[in-house]
Amino acid sequence: MTDMKEQLRRQFPVLESERLILRRLLPEDAAAMFRCMSDPAVRAFTEMNPGKLLFPGRLYRYFEESYRFLRDLHFAVIRKGEGDWIGLCSLQYWDVEGQKARLGYLISPAHWNQGYATEAVERVLDFAVSKLGLSSVEARCSADNPASERVLKKCGLRESGHLVTTGGMGERVQLKRYLFEGKFFET
Repeated sequence: MTDMKEQLRRQFPVLESERLILRRLLPEDAAAMFRCMSDPAVRAFTEMNPGKLLFPGRLYRYFEESYRFLRDLHFAVIRKGEGDWIGLCSLQYWDVEGQKARLGYLISPAHWNQGYATEAVERVLDFAVSKLGLSSVEARCSADNPASERVLKKCGLRESGHLVTTGGMGERVQLKRYLFEGKFFET
């Protein structure tokens, strides 16, 4: 276990932006997270295995397990003031030695087109660079999801080809690959 992972295990970070708090997922987030991730509009654009979506407790245990080993850093996206769970923003497949990870995010459909995804992604990317020292962050996006593509482009990621993967329902899905490399937040 690296020193960085041990430090994060002791004290998981809380990130803030103008309208959001990004924190560790808690058991009380399970029902809202399950509703969001079970929504067909969200499922169409995620790579989540459907077996994880059988019930809220199982879904939460999946995320809790990732905290134990810190292979992924999952942040609950919470609206300031209201305190409601509206999404998830993650650094997945975190490779400490390789200084890279894959970005993932989702926002509940009731909160789409309000800039929350961009705000959460910007904050998590800033954390990835300034605190974790990552030099490369990859994101994947369906060509059928122009809203997500806009988020990635606004946050400075650049399209870097295509790949084919298996979707959540076992179908073959073509994704666009986006990369952030270098000192993205330097001015």
